[in-house]
Amino acid sequence: MEQSSNAEKQGRYRKKEQLRRQADQILRKWQLEPWKHHLKSLHEIHHLLESAIKLPSGWTDEDYSNAEKRLYHVYSEVVSPVNQLSTDLHESRKITFESINPFDLPNINADLKRAEENTNALASHIISALKLSDCNEADQAAALMEAMRFVGRNLTNNREIPCSSATTMCLATINPICARPTWFTKKLASTLSKLIHPELLHEIGEYLSN
Repeated sequence: MEQSSNAEKQGRYRKKEQLRRQADQILRKWQLEPWKHHLKSLHEIHHLLESAIKLPSGWTDEDYSNAEKRLYHVYSEVVSPVNQLSTDLHESRKITFESINPFDLPNINADLKRAEENTNALASHIISALKLSDCNEADQAAALMEAMRFVGRNLTNNREIPCSSATTMCLATINPICARPTWFTKKLASTLSKLIHPELLHEIGEYLSN
């Protein structure tokens, strides 16, 4: 019985070490691709990986499988990063290659650089505040929703509300009686279609129709 128990402990230890090795491989791959480093800091990558491979006390095979899935999600985000913040900044300014006057390009790029630096700094402050708080993830989500409602209400004070996925999600959180811009419904549908798996979207549609 004792031998069996020791073998089980060793097996569980090897499985945890396998998760650690996979996380280390992802980190090394990211470190070897410096052109991606401006999207996430080393601290952020470490946090994502450590959170992904963290197993609860007395973890089960299901817990381990979920950790592997989380690690794959981190891998996808790190290896093929999408600068969503930059996308929102471009969208809210209605910047497209077709609309840009070449003579305006230096000023546009300077404005975007300042905006990206400022919004990255703000996002880092918010994330740091979440980490330092005594709130669990559900309570952190509640706090973020309140912040989104704050931004959403302020957006409605604009004569012309900038259109982006970020502004759309903020507008979606405010009081239903508040007026939304004409582009809101189409942009909300487009944003959700990018964020949610098609099967879940279909399920949501069925609930909404009922």
